Amino acid sequence: MRIRITLFALFLISNCAFAQLENIPLVTVFGESTVKVKPDYVILGIKIKKEIKLNSAPNNTVFEIFKTEDTKIRLFGFDDKNISESLIQVDGPVYVKEVYITINDLNSLDKYLLELYKLGFKDYIYLDYRVKNFSDYKDQARKEAIYSAKTKATLIATELGQTIGKAHTVEEINNENYNWYNIHNNVNLENITFKLGADGYIVEPGFLIITSKIKVSFDRSEERRVGKECR
Repeated sequence: MRIRITLFALFLISNCAFAQLENIPLVTVFGESTVKVKPDYVILGIKIKKEIKLNSAPNNTVFEIFKTEDTKIRLFGFDDKNISESLIQVDGPVYVKEVYITINDLNSLDKYLLELYKLGFKDYIYLDYRVKNFSDYKDQARKEAIYSAKTKATLIATELGQTIGKAHTVEEINNENYNWYNIHNNVNLENITFKLGADGYIVEPGFLIITSKIKVSFDRSEERRVGKECR
């Protein structure tokens, strides 16, 4: 009999705690941040295509592959050791070869892009800004987004004559990075806000932009629930 009473009491207590948890007043906000970083170097990927041709000969079929001139990239004052090539791939009716160029002189980036365009290399796979300690910058963006969310929640609660308590739920909505050259490939382009202020560009030439968006729900007026009975 005592066991039944004890179990019943535990059941009531757990239900009471759950009901209180469900009825906790919350303030839910979004925090966003943008970290602007000067890249250390750039990786440029170029795709070179060549139609597959068959040369007819008695009892022999010969495939025409890339010649050295097809993938040879000559840039003024550029070190060839920073250029590498992929293996040849087949994509439908064409051969494909990818060339990767590491550009350390960022001041010459636009000049190199123009030279490549004049040489006929126009099919870019990507142009990525790279930075050392990239993960540290991503964490910095997250921290600033959380701080933004907390500041916003505090302001809202204060205006209501209340205070915020501990974070009830935290959710990272996204954490992305952009640069001026690869932004056209981004599927969320319509969600990116372009600002006109000198210090407020979301995407600015010459910088890697790292963004973070956090959703946080804080307890409101947690002190008022102390000693509250469940009936």
